[in-house]
Amino acid sequence: MNRALFFSPFLFACIAAPAQAQTIPRYNAEGYCQQVADISGGSAMIFNGCMDMEQQAYNALKPVWAQLPGNARNYCDEVARVSGGSYTILQGCIEMETEAASSPRSFDY
Repeated sequence: MNRALFFSPFLFACIAAPAQAQTIPRYNAEGYCQQVADISGGSAMIFNGCMDMEQQAYNALKPVWAQLPGNARNYCDEVARVSGGSYTILQGCIEMETEAASSPRSFDY
C-alpha cells in the first residue's frame, strides 16, 4: 500500500481544520431557543427574546471571529455546544477568556 495515499486524508484534514476554525460555528439557534422556551412552558415571549439575544451575539461575533485567539475559539465553541449550541454562551465565554488572558494571575509564596 502506498503510504502517501494512506495518509493523504489525514493530512488533508489537518490542513483544512485551521480554515474551518476561521469561520464562526453554525448552531441551530431556533432549536436552542425552542428548548429554552419549552423549559418555561412553551412561552413565545421567551422564545422571541432568546432568538433576539442569539442574533445579537452572532452579529457581534461574526466580524471579529477570525481575529480571536484560536484556543479561545476552540474552547468556547466546545462550551457553547455542550449547552446546546448558543451564540450567547459562546460570546460570554469569549469575553471571559479574553479578559482572563489579558490579566494572568501569579502565585505568591
